[in-house]
Amino acid sequence: MVVLPWTRRVRLGVLRAEMQRHLRLAMEADLKNLFGDCELGAIPPLGPAYGMETVWDESLENVPEVYFEAGDHEELVRIDGKTFLGLLGSARHGIFSAHI
Repeated sequence: MVVLPWTRRVRLGVLRAEMQRHLRLAMEADLKNLFGDCELGAIPPLGPAYGMETVWDESLENVPEVYFEAGDHEELVRIDGKTFLGLLGSARHGIFSAHI
């Protein structure tokens, strides 16, 4: 799982080089089985909670707050930025995104 702000897009080539493996963007249908407790399009950016390898973009490092959907399209979670990064545990991070 890749976590980055909604105002940025993944530079997949940069991420592939950093991770040293082939990566592709998942289709929503691919995610249905992995996140059975979530509605499609509302998956929370908490890969470690799902036992998933996670990387986060360093553009998140100094954001004061993070907002994300809570597994459905009706509830929104607001959390302090540093607390959010703490939820990602020891996930790898780097610079692999660009502004939209």
